[in-house]
Amino acid sequence: DYFLTLDEPMNNITTTLGQTAELHCKVSGNPPPTVRWLKNDAPVVQEPRRISFRATPYGSRLRIRNLDTTDTGYFQCVATNGRRTVSTTGVLFVKFGPPPTASPGSS
Repeated sequence: DYFLTLDEPMNNITTTLGQTAELHCKVSGNPPPTVRWLKNDAPVVQEPRRISFRATPYGSRLRIRNLDTTDTGYFQCVATNGRRTVSTTGVLFVKFGPPPTASPGSS
């Protein structure tokens, strides 16, 4: 039986500079779907040791390390299995972290 299901909407993430974000695309289908990732409607480009996505038992995972404010945007995963297509969108917001506090006695 052919089917394609979005099992869970994508999570929105707010995090700070330098952190790692993981976006999960939870889909299931028969035949198993292929997943594409888009950021602001453009394909996500993998960067060695920084931006990667891979197939997982639940669908696909996009991981972005060492976040920069330019990583902020709308991330969409599009899953298709030749018969149907489903998609979900999440927002990644990267903000400046709190300034480092001066340790006591350093002044």
